[in-house]
Amino acid sequence: MTPSRRHILQLGASSVLLIFVGGCRRRSEPAAPHHALSYAEFVTLTAVCERILPRDDDPGAVDLGVPDYIDAALASDLDRWRDKVKRGLADLDAAARGRGESSFVDARPAVQDDVIADMHMGRADHAEAIQLIVSLTLEGAFGDPVYGGNIAGAGWILVGFAPCEPHPMGGHHHG
Repeated sequence: MTPSRRHILQLGASSVLLIFVGGCRRRSEPAAPHHALSYAEFVTLTAVCERILPRDDDPGAVDLGVPDYIDAALASDLDRWRDKVKRGLADLDAAARGRGESSFVDARPAVQDDVIADMHMGRADHAEAIQLIVSLTLEGAFGDPVYGGNIAGAGWILVGFAPCEPHPMGGHHHG
């Protein structure tokens, strides 16, 4: 069964809470998309992110700019996790091929969901890679848009978060 958006948000609630409470990572400049990942890896990442946070009546991971956010993060301050994500993406492709599909990207959605779930519940390195991708997906979807994800604050709208705007002079208007 395809996990619901509510289920995904519950799984990642601690990640989302950390983003809202602790802020997002600081980067001087976002990296260009596809800098950390090859084109094939980026396409696989895009498919995984969209299964984690699929588009329905609301925007999904791709609409929110999550794959570009993750790629940029892996090219800069999260480069220590780049190899783990790359191995996880390769393992997702291998698992899909093991189920008779040509790749994860070309697999049917139900197969993609099963592959993700099996890896999450499988070997420790697989589970870590999937959890890392889930956490980065949620961070890209619900973090501050200045870091490249959550395009136009659409992720915040999705969860009902309204960031505070600074108000000069204590919020009082003088006229």
